[in-house]
Amino acid sequence: MRSALATSVGVVLAWWTVLMGCASRRGDTAAPRIAVQAADVIPDERLGVDDVFLVRIIGEPEMSGEYRVAVDGTIDFPYTGRITIAGLAPGDVQRLLTEKLKEGYLRNPQITLMVKEWNSRKVTILGQVSKPGAVAYFPKMTVMDAIAAAGGLTPLAATNSVSLHREVNGRVERTILRVGEISDGKSPNSPVLPGDLLFVEERLF
Repeated sequence: MRSALATSVGVVLAWWTVLMGCASRRGDTAAPRIAVQAADVIPDERLGVDDVFLVRIIGEPEMSGEYRVAVDGTIDFPYTGRITIAGLAPGDVQRLLTEKLKEGYLRNPQITLMVKEWNSRKVTILGQVSKPGAVAYFPKMTVMDAIAAAGGLTPLAATNSVSLHREVNGRVERTILRVGEISDGKSPNSPVLPGDLLFVEERLF
């Protein structure tokens, strides 16, 4: 079990090392700081495989319910059959379902749609956490949220040496987060985005 986990961690870190090396060869001499803008914490909301959403149709309880995006990017919806929705925003899915139901099924369908689980979005957290691996992203997720989802820090964690790796405009950028100071309220809790990788270093004795 431990050997398999070590191999998995090594593969992921090797991949990030290659990406960081490519960035260095383009002229970067030091790891840049990631500047998080307000728009960064509101990622493009498009549905993907395994996402779950709720549909409510006024006056049609048998058609209302919970739907999960299949591996081929589709859902099976009553009366309309299989519909491809992967890559669409929730509002687009709502309009698509409305149009489909108007095609001979309902005269004026009133539909509401709410995403319940963003399972297609992941944040990877490795190193000194209890359950390293990928965790599901949710809107406005923070570094502390990600660490909690990974079971929290281990006793060996270097709390002020947590590195955040993020791809920005085709380049991987890295910054060091002082999680210990965040816990103490001395530093702001940084947001994370889908696709981010966090690595918690082992503290030196």
